[in-house]
Amino acid sequence: MLLDFWTRVSGAWKKWPETQATVRSVHQYEELAGGSRYMYERKLADLTFAYMDQQQQHQYGSITVSDSSELYDAKEDDTFAIRVDPKQGDKYYSTEATEVG
Repeated sequence: MLLDFWTRVSGAWKKWPETQATVRSVHQYEELAGGSRYMYERKLADLTFAYMDQQQQHQYGSITVSDSSELYDAKEDDTFAIRVDPKQGDKYYSTEATEVG
């Protein structure tokens, strides 16, 4: 999540080229969230995916999305856009990712 914060603050997400990621697996679940006064359940999904970096190397990644994301109901072989660091192909950013914790 530190990488997500850095990309937003630095504007790197605008400089990183967009590429297509292919969903490899989806695991939906619910977790309790909230503070000391109230708790609630939220629906999340962990997605693993594959993509090609700028050097045409196969890379793999994962993100967690909430049920408000279009990716929540993604299926294997669906595609979606991510942004990839042109210098380090194993670093990526997705606007669909959500904070977990």
